[in-house]
Amino acid sequence: MSNPCTWDRAGVLRRAAASGLVVAFIGAVAFADAPAWEPYRGPVNAPDVMGGYMSTEIIVRVAPGAAPVQTDERHWSFGPTPQTVAIAGVLAEFGAASVAPSINPAPANAELAASIGLDRYFTITLPAGTDTPALVQQLNAIGGAIESAELNGIGGVLAMPNDPSFNLQYGLLNTGQTISGNSGIAGADIDAMGAWAITTGSSDVIVAVLDTGISTSHPDLQANLVPGWNVQANNANTNDSWLISHGTHCAGIIGAVGNNSVGVTGVAWEVSLMPLLVLGTFGTGSESDISNGLTWSTDNGAHIASMSLGFPGTSSLIAAAAIYAHQSGVLLVAATGNTPTDPVSVPAALPEVVAVGATDNRDQIGSFVSTGPEMSVVAPGVDVYSTWDTLFSANTYTYQTGTSMACPHVAGVAALMLSVNPALTNIQLRDLLESTADDLGTPGWNPIYGHGRVNAAAAVQAAMNAGQPCIADLNNDGVVDADDFFLYLNLFADGDPITDMNGDGVIDADDFFLYLNLFAHGC
Repeated sequence: MSNPCTWDRAGVLRRAAASGLVVAFIGAVAFADAPAWEPYRGPVNAPDVMGGYMSTEIIVRVAPGAAPVQTDERHWSFGPTPQTVAIAGVLAEFGAASVAPSINPAPANAELAASIGLDRYFTITLPAGTDTPALVQQLNAIGGAIESAELNGIGGVLAMPNDPSFNLQYGLLNTGQTISGNSGIAGADIDAMGAWAITTGSSDVIVAVLDTGISTSHPDLQANLVPGWNVQANNANTNDSWLISHGTHCAGIIGAVGNNSVGVTGVAWEVSLMPLLVLGTFGTGSESDISNGLTWSTDNGAHIASMSLGFPGTSSLIAAAAIYAHQSGVLLVAATGNTPTDPVSVPAALPEVVAVGATDNRDQIGSFVSTGPEMSVVAPGVDVYSTWDTLFSANTYTYQTGTSMACPHVAGVAALMLSVNPALTNIQLRDLLESTADDLGTPGWNPIYGHGRVNAAAAVQAAMNAGQPCIADLNNDGVVDADDFFLYLNLFADGDPITDMNGDGVIDADDFFLYLNLFAHGC
């Protein structure tokens, strides 16, 4: 074997050429014909369902030790404090029917839940037609055992009406194809191909999809589904809405089965998808629904939570559930919203959450995107092609637009990162997602694009290198440059074991192209 410290570049290249070694970067994409039928695109007004509140429920946070007690068939008491009688009188006046913990079942990590106060939230059920805003106002004015009272707000999906069809998944590989009459810019994508050269995901990584459920019959999703929970019905039936199929579309973006000659490819081909049905048939759900879904998925092994939904204003219950999930190690990812004049919606606006905006095939921010100081990263979200299953178009595919479509791209990238380095914390995942994003707009972080458009290849490479020596830096000088490249060529030609990049015991083209990918992305 030649001495790696003394070698001739020209000689190595001549040897490589003589042996038929060809150095090339190869990119390929397959485009299928669009279906002949016009897919059902859902009700025109279904997207961006945000605002309003549950007319029969409110959420209260009680003071420590002030658990509710039912004194008789019509009366509930919170105490003991000087305000106990006044609170009981108001609840009786408004006809409170029941009081139950807002998070049910109770969080598995009781100590963490107690430290946040998550276990002190209760949902009060009232008769239909109750003036719940008036009740909230009165309870907040009384104070005492009830620290705060708030409406159980209704939020929902953040998908926009579809634009005209386009040539499939430009978000994964943009070759400059035309979308809705506008030619794309090659490379305005998440560079999934570069990431897939390293990993296509792992079934050990669980992504919770908090949405309308996920189709249990779609052939492009079935293999990657794991048991979830229907929060609204309190059972295990998590099959998606027959009407809008929002959760199925988002799930396909994250983890549709790849390389199976069927339909589309998810960002992470082999990830485990955990459906949390927190939104109903029309794409709406309450703050307590989302909070329960987030807590349940945390307690049942989710590593990442993808939330393509939003609420206007604030929600202390969702905020508490987000803290619970975050401090339990879950990476939280959410859509920013689809109204450019509105601030970033909750949960995306929370400090524990990666807030994701949407870009088009030219790396331009979508005209509908809610932006602001909470922006973290952006991802493709205009005319995204993914899985679909409705009464009108069963087990098919269609295009959707919105920050709802951008959010699962980022969740999928995070899943790829965990696949190569399961030791990464949620804080490390977020830092790497942001630091490896391709800068867009005003240089550096800005409130429109955040840290930039997420880059799967760079993020996976960074995840693989986190806490590890740089594999591409063969001469260990701290820089990945031509010296390392020619050194690898020399060692590869000699069959040196160090060039077995995938560790399969065979030195072949797979190792060579894997090194090329590592070299291209540096340390």
